[in-house]
Amino acid sequence: MRFRKSVIAAYLCACGVLLIGAAGFRVAVERLNAFVVKKPVEMRAPLATLPASLGPWKKLGDDVQFGAAMVEELGTSQYLDRTYALDGDPAKGVANVHVAYYTGAIDDVPHIPERCWDAAGMVMTRPPERMALEIDESDWTLEPKLVNRATGLPYHSVAVRHPVTGLEERVYMPVGEIEMTVSEFRPALEPRMRQTGGYFFIANGRPTASALGVRSLAFSLTDEFAYYCKVQVTMRTAASEDEESVRADYRTVASELVSALLPHLMKRLPIWPEYEGSLPPPSGPEE
Repeated sequence: MRFRKSVIAAYLCACGVLLIGAAGFRVAVERLNAFVVKKPVEMRAPLATLPASLGPWKKLGDDVQFGAAMVEELGTSQYLDRTYALDGDPAKGVANVHVAYYTGAIDDVPHIPERCWDAAGMVMTRPPERMALEIDESDWTLEPKLVNRATGLPYHSVAVRHPVTGLEERVYMPVGEIEMTVSEFRPALEPRMRQTGGYFFIANGRPTASALGVRSLAFSLTDEFAYYCKVQVTMRTAASEDEESVRADYRTVASELVSALLPHLMKRLPIWPEYEGSLPPPSGPEE
């Protein structure tokens, strides 16, 4: 088959434009110091080492271990799914804490209750809404000379004591207000129960209550590395309970658990000020 000279010329012109565009994009990325492909960031300790006690909340039973299919669906093998009871007594209250860590993949879609619970056959009884948590910051210390590069806001730190050595480590907390996205569902096989779940993410040292917000925080073109971590708190209550009371109780429980969890979680997550250049890298291995 032969093509006319005008068709061949147009084809070669189009190929040339594509080649020039690809080369120009690469040069622009290099000159702008932009990072399209993110490097993974390893955790400093496994999530399974998080404390069995979070304030008055005590670990109940063994951590849930997902099967291979569930891990594949979750998209990460670095997770914790643990139940806590108030004062260790299920009669006083029970809550599930789920934490999952992601890094090295730009196309990850976070698993959130609105999608997962609906796919599991549950019926939504209250649409997603934002809920600000009452985080206990009484032990936090402002670090005015240590500023988050993306926001210009200073970090806070808190001392976390090693359970064995007793040594204290200053841990840097997320920069920004912590809110959750909270929704309520009715389990398909338990119509008299209601399941309330709220979640937020920590992405490159900053919190967001939105799955879409993860991309804007963790995948900025100016960041060479990227990670994000989902924290989810789930409670079950009787469907007959007053809706406002359930909401208030959930906020109280989530605030208590997250306040106690955060310092220990940040001790295990990457030290983001080191990756953004606000802190020099460690001179040697951690204690």
